[in-house]
Amino acid sequence: MNAETEQVSTARKVRIPGGVTRVWHFIRHYVEMCLAMCIGGVPLIVLFFLGASMIGYPDLVQRFPELSVLAIGFILTLPMTAWMRFRGMEWRLTLEMSITTIVLGILLASLGWLGILPRSSLLDWMTSLACPSMLIPMFLRLDHYAGRMDHSNHAAHHSGN
Repeated sequence: MNAETEQVSTARKVRIPGGVTRVWHFIRHYVEMCLAMCIGGVPLIVLFFLGASMIGYPDLVQRFPELSVLAIGFILTLPMTAWMRFRGMEWRLTLEMSITTIVLGILLASLGWLGILPRSSLLDWMTSLACPSMLIPMFLRLDHYAGRMDHSNHAAHHSGN
């Protein structure tokens, strides 16, 4: 085996584990964001609807499903945004990721209001699509989300973001 063949062989060996590492980082980031939304968002959602009930709207989801879906979209975004900033993500990337759930809420509320989706199914759609919707910005910035999960070094170099 000559030196050139040996270099190509070595390069292939490095790329395979690198590809696995990139997939792992992507999946890990996605799971972290979903867990942040659920672990942080569910208690906030319960508190929101408990508060609505206490001020006279015990049936907010049934009476105002569009408003409920908009509120849930915003509420789910809060802990996920906090987690991304805690992990050192840039504001631009954090906002891109955060906006997906809010846009999903707006889209679903609009479809319910227009009668395209049954109003009674809006909550089901929101809970089914909140995490998968985050894949959109993740795939658009694949190089970033498949990279290192330790963003603190990146954030330190770009402290103005």
